[in-house]
Amino acid sequence: MTQAPVQSQITAADSSADTELFNLGKFKANADEWAARYAVNKPFPHIVLDDMLQVGPELAEEHFPGPDWPAWRSLGDSYQVKKFTCDDITKIPEQFARLIHELSTPAFLRALEKVTGIPKLLPDPYLAGGGLHLSGPGGILAPHTDFHIYDAMDLYRRVNVLVYLNDGWDESFGGCLEVGDRGKDGALVVPDWGRVMIFTTDDKSVHGFPKPIVEGHWRRSVALYYYTALEAPGFSGDASTHWRDHGTQRGAGRKLRFGLFKFFMQTSRAFSLLAHLSNPNQGMGWWKHRQQRIAENAEEGR
Repeated sequence: MTQAPVQSQITAADSSADTELFNLGKFKANADEWAARYAVNKPFPHIVLDDMLQVGPELAEEHFPGPDWPAWRSLGDSYQVKKFTCDDITKIPEQFARLIHELSTPAFLRALEKVTGIPKLLPDPYLAGGGLHLSGPGGILAPHTDFHIYDAMDLYRRVNVLVYLNDGWDESFGGCLEVGDRGKDGALVVPDWGRVMIFTTDDKSVHGFPKPIVEGHWRRSVALYYYTALEAPGFSGDASTHWRDHGTQRGAGRKLRFGLFKFFMQTSRAFSLLAHLSNPNQGMGWWKHRQQRIAENAEEGR
């Protein structure tokens, strides 16, 4: 990735409280052009933007917490190996709390709405599932789709914004975001410094980094999720994360438990579909929209 000219970047030492870390001017100026690209990108609406930070990589080198930071929460399951998160804004270092604030302002939200085509987006003051993310050697994030219903705020998750903070990251390091099926119309996003990935999140937006991070490298990012008060026009998921790759199950006990898991997940999805169909504010109009989208995806070979 080509770095922004040195003279346009702000060093960590020179940055001040009134200096924007995110290049909002660039984001606003290109919103119309990027919106056109966003809408047609496959396998689902998304865009990858480079050089979106106005500060050099030394910001993360000096201020991003290391793996021994006591505020990290280890997720610790086989779907998210060696992954740590912090969603407590009072503990997040000031430099990254500023970045999160900048990506929650009305000016940014208006531009984000223009790029994504989704109106009335809301940030999450609780950073549920978001905030700072750190993954270490051997770390993976299994392919999945995100939760859609945010019960704590009675909102619906619509957009993910991922800001990568890794200087000189290479595909050979592992940990690259895979979206969709790379054998078809999927894509690979290398999480290099200042790169931003924005995508519409629903029950079709499969993403993750299944290739483990190699020794000697730690993957750093800020993850922010945006919501609407109104439900998406088509079925976009429920209140759970749906994992798409479960690995090999060994032993009768694990196979039995996994079989029950699949049964209950399929049953819960069926009930979720029925709930949308019975909603008098959606009903058959929602069902027709869903069937139309399935037909369009079939025509495109998705």
